[in-house]
Amino acid sequence: MAEHDVKFPAYLDSKYCKTTSVDFLVNARKSLQKYREDRLSSGHRGGIRNIRNFIEQRKEWLQECDKYLEMTKQGRVFRTGETTEQIFNSMDSLSKELHSLIYRPKNAAEDTHQLTELAGQKFELMFQLMDAHRTDLQLRGLL
Repeated sequence: MAEHDVKFPAYLDSKYCKTTSVDFLVNARKSLQKYREDRLSSGHRGGIRNIRNFIEQRKEWLQECDKYLEMTKQGRVFRTGETTEQIFNSMDSLSKELHSLIYRPKNAAEDTHQLTELAGQKFELMFQLMDAHRTDLQLRGLL
């Protein structure tokens, strides 16, 4: 911390960051999958806003951990820089797509399934990246 002239919150340590990462890969993944399967196609703006906020909040937590781990030379939140950037980029892409759905012009004749299809694809990409990382951790005995 002194090397970078940064003071991290007292709760922030490698154990907290591992727990945060694993919680995202397991529990948040389940919640996001359930939303994707059961609610996304309705196009309900309130639900979309809530799930976008959920994603943004988790991303903030994960980025805080990533910064901590990187600055303390303990690695990255998703083990490698490449994997970490891929997952963060997929979260950003999904968040932007959900934002566009929230603020789309109202149209009574719109086909919500068609409107939400791209968001569904972005969910799937994020899930693939998360699952690949989780499998990698399991194969290495880290999960």
